[in-house]
Amino acid sequence: MAKQLICSLVLLLATLSGARAQDCCRCPAWIPVGCALYCQGVPICPPGYDPTPTPPAPVVAYDGYSLFAFGDSFADNGNTPEVPTSDLDRELIRSWYTPYANSYGNDDGSFTSEPQFTGRYSNYMVQSDFVAKMLGLDMAPKPHKKQGDYSCNVTGMTFATAGSGVYSVPEEVPSLTEQVDTFANLINSKLISKDRLAKSVALVAISGNDYDRVGVAMPSGFVDVSAFIRNVTSAISDSVLRLRALGVPKVLVNNLHPVGCTPAQTRASNHSGCDGAGNGGAVTHNQNLARLMDGKDGVLIVDLHSAFKSIVDHPDGEGSVYSSQFKNKLTPCCQGIDARDLCADTRNGENLYQLCDNPKQHFYWDEMHPSQTGWAAVMALVEGPIKQFVGIA
Repeated sequence: MAKQLICSLVLLLATLSGARAQDCCRCPAWIPVGCALYCQGVPICPPGYDPTPTPPAPVVAYDGYSLFAFGDSFADNGNTPEVPTSDLDRELIRSWYTPYANSYGNDDGSFTSEPQFTGRYSNYMVQSDFVAKMLGLDMAPKPHKKQGDYSCNVTGMTFATAGSGVYSVPEEVPSLTEQVDTFANLINSKLISKDRLAKSVALVAISGNDYDRVGVAMPSGFVDVSAFIRNVTSAISDSVLRLRALGVPKVLVNNLHPVGCTPAQTRASNHSGCDGAGNGGAVTHNQNLARLMDGKDGVLIVDLHSAFKSIVDHPDGEGSVYSSQFKNKLTPCCQGIDARDLCADTRNGENLYQLCDNPKQHFYWDEMHPSQTGWAAVMALVEGPIKQFVGIA
């Protein structure tokens, strides 16, 4: 009877003392029997155990840069849906499927046996990741799709979404203006503090989707095309200036890469040379953008156009130091078997694309986007001006 009474008392004391919440259980000296009962299944502390809890590590406030990325697939790191919907077809979300991310984790751009699909339009990193690295981050901050409207990581947020432009598109992809609207709402909700804004950098990557939809490369109707280009560059300028007004001290805005050199434009010539009409449109775009941004404080035009051309479209002997590393400057690593097919397309379980053996030798990954190695070369060429502009030693 006495032993049962002691056991009952032990169980009561265990409940009151919260023995289950401890890492290990140390029985008081006055427990004559039933230590296991007292501990209620929690491991009994070994001899010499010091019950004094280890103080938590001090919380160190984050004092690095925050990056906010806007635009399209040059900066998107996972904002498109992962499965097709009625409003968003596979063409726009194929970056979630093999062979995209087939070099994930390999900075040299070589293929890996363990790809991790992130929604990036490349075999690994995209432009925003390289900008993030310049700012001391590991990769571009998480996409808005994963962070939502009720939180924002101190390292920033990626709003860029594949297929976006300055005009709305039928697939319900947020336009550049709508992306900035979302950013403004996070500021107004105090989810992005003034202190974070004070040490932030924005990237605006608009890469030609608006022109692709209207066939801007076509030489006919040049007057109308010129007016359309003015509208596009004016809309980009408006968003850049709005970001400055919202409190972003440093805004990077891409000029337009030589779209006539993309594999989508060079396929008709078996990737033997760039399309002059497409490149002419890019020059006009860049002239307009430069005029609009001239003298604007806190704004840097990232000269992708010159960087791309110095690698893929230059006279012999005049290219950048990175040009010679690409044996295939205009032919992409991943290309549809038929002109109507795209990288990652399948039908009845059969691949409708061809994949190269060595992506490190290809500047372009697919019909529009640079490979991991391609982006590394481009961003190495613009790294100096960006760091100087931001104030990074």
